[in-house]
Amino acid sequence: MCTLVVAAAGLALVQRLSPPGSGPATAASAPGKATEPEQPADAAPTEPSHAPVEYSDFSDDGVVMRYPREWATVYVIVDATAEDSGVLSNYEFCSPSGDHRISFTVFSLEGLRPRTAREYQRDAETVFLMEEPNVSDWRRLALEDDPSAPSGWDASRMEATYRGGDWARPDRWMLWRYALATEEGRGYHLRFDVPASEQEEYAPVVEEVFDSFELVL
Repeated sequence: MCTLVVAAAGLALVQRLSPPGSGPATAASAPGKATEPEQPADAAPTEPSHAPVEYSDFSDDGVVMRYPREWATVYVIVDATAEDSGVLSNYEFCSPSGDHRISFTVFSLEGLRPRTAREYQRDAETVFLMEEPNVSDWRRLALEDDPSAPSGWDASRMEATYRGGDWARPDRWMLWRYALATEEGRGYHLRFDVPASEQEEYAPVVEEVFDSFELVL
């Protein structure tokens, strides 16, 4: 099961970097429950998989994007706690093995103190590292303006590696975008998470997903 957590520190919205099927502790702390059934504990592969080459189009809740065709789409229910934090929608896309994941959250900027996307992302990183007990060896590789974001958006992009104790393949790589459309009062964050050893192999897939993602206002 893919799970998502929203935390708040200065109303920064944060995604938990937990794997599918990470157990009761993760499910209990999540504000919403995914609709996909949990995978057996022994379902995770020990051998690297191959990056997908075919894509499907996603279009729902004002978001359009392309994602690997064989990956499962999971809608994460937005409960009252998440709504109070400004969350409008959550989705995850999981590979058949459960070791690769795309996730995004769309949120409202209404009532929030004006900040840049980079400030949001720094705050989100801080909250994540304080609240995620199973992550170690976090290394931020880059934090920069995102050139692939839609025109007119304030967007930043963070690249990082870390070790996630809940994953079957714990050495991880992720790319994480924060984007804000201040005049429209909307923002989102988008993340792609894969085993670190497959970063180069999945680079074209990451590019396809990030370049195709659009929030229709």
